[in-house]
Amino acid sequence: MTTAPERSGWTEPIGAPLDRVEATAKVTGGAVYTGDVRVPGTVNASLVTSPVASARIRGIDISAAERAPGVLAVLTHENRPEWPGTPEREEGRFPLADDRVHYGGQYVAVVVAETLQQAEHAVTLVDVDYEPLPVVPTLEAGLDALYPSPHPMMRYARGDANADFASSAVRIDSAFTTPDYAHAPIEPSAALARWDGDRLTVYASNQYVYRARETVAAAFAIPAEDITFDTSLIGGAFGCKIQVWGYTLLAVMAARVVDRPVRLVLTRKQHFTTTGHMAGTRQRVRIGADRDGRMRAIIHETVNGTSVHTDYTERAPMTTPDVYAVDSVLIGARITKVHKGSPASMRTPGDLAGQFALESALDELAHATGSDPVELRRRHYATADLSTDEPWTSNGLPRCYDLGVREFGWERRDPRPGSMRDGDELIGYGMAGGCRHDGYDPARARIELHADGRVDLSTSAQEIGGGTLTVLVQLAASHLGVDPGRITIHAGSTTQPMAAPTYGSAATGNTGSAVMLAGRAVRSAAVRLAVADSRSPLHGAAEDAVDVENGRMFLTARPRTGETYRALLRRHGIGSLTETGQYDPVESGRASASFAAHFTEVRIDSGLRRVRVVRHLSVFDIGRVLNAKTASNQARGGIIFAIGGALMEQITPDPVTGVHISPALTDYHFPVHADVGDIQVRFVELPDDTHPIGTKGLGEICSIGVAASVANAVYHATGRRVRDLPITPERLLHA
Repeated sequence: MTTAPERSGWTEPIGAPLDRVEATAKVTGGAVYTGDVRVPGTVNASLVTSPVASARIRGIDISAAERAPGVLAVLTHENRPEWPGTPEREEGRFPLADDRVHYGGQYVAVVVAETLQQAEHAVTLVDVDYEPLPVVPTLEAGLDALYPSPHPMMRYARGDANADFASSAVRIDSAFTTPDYAHAPIEPSAALARWDGDRLTVYASNQYVYRARETVAAAFAIPAEDITFDTSLIGGAFGCKIQVWGYTLLAVMAARVVDRPVRLVLTRKQHFTTTGHMAGTRQRVRIGADRDGRMRAIIHETVNGTSVHTDYTERAPMTTPDVYAVDSVLIGARITKVHKGSPASMRTPGDLAGQFALESALDELAHATGSDPVELRRRHYATADLSTDEPWTSNGLPRCYDLGVREFGWERRDPRPGSMRDGDELIGYGMAGGCRHDGYDPARARIELHADGRVDLSTSAQEIGGGTLTVLVQLAASHLGVDPGRITIHAGSTTQPMAAPTYGSAATGNTGSAVMLAGRAVRSAAVRLAVADSRSPLHGAAEDAVDVENGRMFLTARPRTGETYRALLRRHGIGSLTETGQYDPVESGRASASFAAHFTEVRIDSGLRRVRVVRHLSVFDIGRVLNAKTASNQARGGIIFAIGGALMEQITPDPVTGVHISPALTDYHFPVHADVGDIQVRFVELPDDTHPIGTKGLGEICSIGVAASVANAVYHATGRRVRDLPITPERLLHA
């Protein structure tokens, strides 16, 4: 019998503020991103892009480029191999599909050369003759003569909202706009493709490698099983790395043509124009209420522009029917066609724009009825998802309000707009709520417990900056009963078990549950082996009487009685125990969502009208917090992300040509350190069984409602309501 000190030296991994498992590699420069992948014999590709937004290519002369030093191939719509399959659904067409140009920055040729410098030089030698065609440059233009009837894409009705609004004593009727936003991650997208006979390996920046593999297989009409899709660490994504965009397909095609591995890394400008963006919206919100602020009806309608060849809908009103108890609700979403690249999911699709409009309109109602903005929301608390009548698995929104009010110091707010000052600065307090439905996806994970005490955790999840890999290691360590430092995680490839996607707030809850199941399975296998072994100090014990900590199994009632995993496996001559956890979420008849309450203090120069967010507090209900450090960091990043959208970010199209006039970081402004005030994050941890590990999504809820909180603070400071984002000094001066 082996003995050990009674349950010493063990800290429960779940909930601990562990450092990120990839942190050392990142801060020392050892982290490998897609652009860093090295394969022997790799050559480089560069893209020729269109300077116009709507045209026909009359001719394209590639002769000079083909003669340039190092050039191996120049592919255009005229000489490329046929596309044998079907294109990515979200983008709607293949790159180099034909002689038509549908947006500025569209790929019209790809050059492959021995070196990147040679490819970039040859790009300048490609001569394209464009015949200009009529252009729809903006969403407003799309709503005019060329497209007089935008397509209806979404509608929901409860009660008779039009009649109830018309008969209400207080009526809010406001129009809001949000611009096109760029993802602008720190890592530009990249792809490297290599053929080995009929087998293909693709290294590309992507948030769901199994879906990406299916897309490539469909495009080239080859079996998915013949493709390995790898994604190393991702330097930010926010949704732009969900789809398989044209650059990846061109890398695959070019690698086949030149019979060499081909690397294609987008420039910053190409990333702005060809990997999606959040579609700008034009929204109208109408709220009818009694004089005391009790809401009777909400009508929320929106329209967004999409590309000529897709029907992408920014579903801004999608959460409006769910979160507040209102009898009559009507929502609708429409689209219209614009000559721009395809929009895409961006943190957070629909709700970022939609809840800016809704939560701003609620603030207008609060001021119109003399209600406190927090109390107005609290009195309309919904105990169920009202669009489905399903009760919430948990809803900590009232607790978020309570904690936020107390810690922010909401009682210091003078409700009169423009009443709070500090010298020449106007001070404003604003708040808003937020809601985001949770994502359900199947997931798998594999755990191998080795005889020397090491553990390998394998799952195809991607690390996009939020700490996913660290939390998965913590879950494995906790349910296996080992120190997290003993675990090596292998992730980001279709050679590993299929994880849930790393988007839609779906990664941790789903993939984490698969890791939990795998850890429990390995642990149970080891315990069963021990209790059946006459040489084990645990022989004859009931399985549920055995606990595990620090890799040591012991009797719960007599902790000094037990042995280590290592001793057990070595005695049996077993190299490793391996189990796979498979999580298949089941609809429970209940609705699951994460919730937030945001509180913002702004200070505004009374002359320049420049808005500074000097203090912001967000309180979240995300169920169980698995790592307080990574969760807080992720939440702060999402808050700053949304503050940028509220105050400075926007893609600006030329109103005549439709070509972007801010397609790079020199012109597209987002927050830097000097723009960020004191950001505080708190969590309200309520028991929740949305997923077996007890957590709900954080990746998106941390941004939802922040823009409205900022805008409401701006109104409180100035008495001027700005309904068009971003809230620049010019807009505030003319509000």
